[in-house]
Order: sequence, then C-alpha cells, then structure tokens
Amino acid sequence: MPSWCRAAVVLWLWCLLSCHGGRTEAATGTGTAEVLVVIACPPLPRRSLDECFALADSLREQQQQMAGVIPEDYVLRFHIMHELFNYWTLLDALPGETRLLNARTEWIIWCQHNTHVVSLHGLLQQLHNQDPTEAAYYGHALYDTEATIVHHFAHYKNPKWFPYPLLSAGVVFTGVLLRRLAELVALNAQNGYRHSEFAIDAAHELARFIFDNLTPVTDPELKDDPAAAGATLERKIILKSADYICPTPVPWHTPETGTRAQPVLPCMLHAKPELFAIGNRERQRQRRQLPVHTTGSQNIYFAIKTCAKFHKERIPIIERTWASDARHRRYYSDVAEVGIPTISTGIPNVQTGHCAKTLAILQLSLKDISAHKDIRWLVLVDDDTLLSVPRLSALLNGYNHTEHIYLGERYGYRLYAPDGFNYHTGGAGIVLSLPLVPLVLQHCSCPSANAPDDMILGYCLQALGVVALPAAGLHQARPQDYATELLHLQPPISFHKFWNTQPEHTYRRWLGGSAGNNSVPQATAKDRAPLVPMLEERLQLPGLPTGLATAEKHLDL
Repeated sequence: MPSWCRAAVVLWLWCLLSCHGGRTEAATGTGTAEVLVVIACPPLPRRSLDECFALADSLREQQQQMAGVIPEDYVLRFHIMHELFNYWTLLDALPGETRLLNARTEWIIWCQHNTHVVSLHGLLQQLHNQDPTEAAYYGHALYDTEATIVHHFAHYKNPKWFPYPLLSAGVVFTGVLLRRLAELVALNAQNGYRHSEFAIDAAHELARFIFDNLTPVTDPELKDDPAAAGATLERKIILKSADYICPTPVPWHTPETGTRAQPVLPCMLHAKPELFAIGNRERQRQRRQLPVHTTGSQNIYFAIKTCAKFHKERIPIIERTWASDARHRRYYSDVAEVGIPTISTGIPNVQTGHCAKTLAILQLSLKDISAHKDIRWLVLVDDDTLLSVPRLSALLNGYNHTEHIYLGERYGYRLYAPDGFNYHTGGAGIVLSLPLVPLVLQHCSCPSANAPDDMILGYCLQALGVVALPAAGLHQARPQDYATELLHLQPPISFHKFWNTQPEHTYRRWLGGSAGNNSVPQATAKDRAPLVPMLEERLQLPGLPTGLATAEKHLDL
C-alpha cells in the first residue's frame, strides 16, 4: 500500500475514533441544539488534505472568537470525512454520516476541501431564521441548459427548472431531512429508487434522489393520515436556493451570461477555485508550502485512440488545436496510415468497448516511451477529445509521478453494492503515472475485445489497491453539458465529443487556444509492426459485475 494511502487510512481511523469516543465540543445543556459541520476530504493531492485541516482550524478559530454570542446557543461539532472507497457520492456517504448525528442535531453543513466559510457567526444567524423541523436543504442552485446524459437526461422535456447544489460552495441540510434520507439508503439499494447504476454527478444525483423518494410531510401526527398523505403526493422536496451561499465571493462576467447579479445577502459560504489554475508554481509553494513535482509537456506522453473511419475527420482537428503543445503524441488505430500517420495496434476495430485495443495501446506506448527518458506520465485520450496541455501539466505538478497515480474524471458503477467500483471515464482523458503502466499490463486482462476499457481498467486497479483520484477540469462531455459556474470554478482541462459543437471555437473559448501546427510525428516501420502477443499471467477478475464482459453496461457519452 502506498505511503499516502496508509496515511489516509490512519487519518480516517483517527477521525472515526475521535468522533465516536466523544463529541469534539460537548454540550453543557441537554436541550441545546447541535450544528454538525462535515468536511468531505479527498485522499490526494496533498494540498487538498491541507485545505481540509485548514478549513477545520478556521472554523474552530471562528467558534472561539464568538464565544458567548453564538445564535441560539448552538453546540458546534466538526468532522473531517476522508474520501475512502465510495464515499465521494453523498448518498453512499450517508450511512457513515448518520452515525455522527444524534437527536439534537438540527443542522448539517456539508463542505468540501475547497469550501470557504466566510463567517460562521453569520451562517448560524441565517440558520436561526430557518425552520429546522422542515425536511429541507439549502445551497447555491445550479441548472442545466439542456437535457444531458451527464445527468441521465433528467427532466428531458424541461431540464432548466430543476435545481441541484454546487457542492464546493457548501450545502446545508436539516437533521430531519438527513435522517429521513438515511433511512432510504441504510439497509439496501432497494429502499430508494435510483435512475441509474452509474454515479456521475454526486450533486445532481442527490437532488434527484431526494425529489423522487421524499415528500415534505414532517409532522408526526400527519405522517399516517391518508388525507394528508394524498395532499402531498404531488409535492416534492427540491433544493432551496440560499443567497448567503455563493459560487464565488464576487460576481464574474462572461460573454454568454453577462455579469452575475450580486446576492441579496452577503456570502457566508462560497467555493474556492482549484489551486492548479494559479500559474506561478513558486508562488503556490511559498504561500502553501506544498510539494511541487515539476511537470512540463515534455514529460507527458499522449496515446490517442482512433480508427480508420475517423482518420481524416477528427485527427486534423486535434492537429489544429492542442497537438502543437503535445510534443510526445502518437495516434493508435486499427489501420496504419503513413500520411496521417497512425500506428496499427493489430486489433480489429469494434463499435464499443475497445478493451483489447486499449491494452494494446498501453503496451505499444510503453515500448515507445522506453526511448524517451523524460516521460513521467501516460495520457490515454480519444480522437474527439480536446485538451489544454498547459493546464494538464499544471495539474500534474501536485502529484508524485514515481507513485501509482490514476487520475481522471471519476465515475462510479454500483457504488451502493458490494461489487461496486470507481473508474475514470475514457473520453475525458485517463492519466497514468509511468510506474503504473507495467502494473496494468501485468495484471489486467479483457474478458472480451469489446469490454468497456475504462471500466475494466478501473475495476482492475481497484482490485490492485490503486485509488481512482478525481482530477478537476477533465470533462467527458461538451461545455454545454455543464453549469457555467462549474466551468469557471474549475478551469477546464478537457472536453469530449465534437457533435453539435464547433471544436475549434470550444478550444479557443474554454481551453485557452493555441497556435496551429501542421507537423505530425512520423511513424516508423517498427511502429507499424503487428502487436506482439499480450503479456500472460493476467489478473482474472473475480466477481466481475454482470454486463462488464462486453460493452453492454458502458456509459459512452
């Protein structure tokens, strides 16, 4: 087990023991209402862990400063919930979170590592003005501009009305709602209706689960009244937009939306931009004392997956956009075409899945990389993926390339079940540290040629103890499939799919643009040689979830 993983486990156990061994701040009166602040904290990069503890320290300092003037004499508790296994989705974190609640917990403030609490005192004052007996939750509301597969085409006839929270800005739940919600997910997956076995957007899926499974009836005397129940059948619980919870502390201006209006109330909670977006790495190190592993484009190898039918349609778009920043790039296809050029994998093309082809690409890439001593990272991308290579390089500065690092846009499959797992979706780009590539080739195998490559890779790596680490800014879909606030908070690194878009405009608008470059790396006869036999002694994945032997269960955006 890597050292960072052992450290994360120790921290998680320490927090768990400290939480169950006694309250962090004990109440002096039996009738005092309680406010629980939960900080969801990812295991890596190190800066995220530092931000989690800095947020907890800031909250405790603010608590000490307002001693004796806490509204309603609330008792405060703070808990860092480390993201291990499947805890990144709120629904799957609920069983652990509800153990932190007691009968007097009126409010739960859910934060992330990049949530900033401007004024704890002001936040508690706002809670004092809200009804803790109502099954409700509050946050900054995001809306879809059109139906999108990222949200399982929710409310496809009119998706613009449905609000879901910006998690990084913080979300406030009443204890009533969280306890009712926990009852649905505590025992088994059948308690509540889920639209999909896939977890993509934890915020939207939480909002939709609440909307589909809970009603606002909170009065115990009315709960079993048939007349009252009938009157509430058409009523649903949806996110309440709170002006005191903001995406940023100041409004921004965009050509698409104009200037966002100032909130009616001052911001008590808001999200912070991801640190990798700050360009001056030395300034980052001085301000945060964070380790920086210098990565430039010369340290990244891009393995681009294509096929003959898309050679002339998609590859020229890559060459006119991000290719000029990608010194080490190769196009791997089912057919070697010198004029492009592409390198044959020796694997016939299939319509979906591409598992055998992806393993062949990894093997050929590793052989090619052996001639380049400066390569530290391998990035798998599709031929309809747009990238910002400078932003990707900045992101990788926060990770140690000598460890087993598996980065991407994290999805989950059947996370509520024992056979559930996390994986990185392929179209957004999958980043592997170089030491991880031989491990994959040695231990991972395809149950069929058209098994979903990204899911099989994630399942195999989870079995090997390698965590799927989410990378902010990598996107499996198009810009219009995401709320504008998210794209401004997390500067985009990639987008996927060219359909119904203008790829070069998307590249200039969202990914920073780049000068055109007509040059392409030339393939050699050795590069075009048939693929050598796959490595033996692969990991036979026991208990492979039904449907993963083929692309039947693949969610291809």
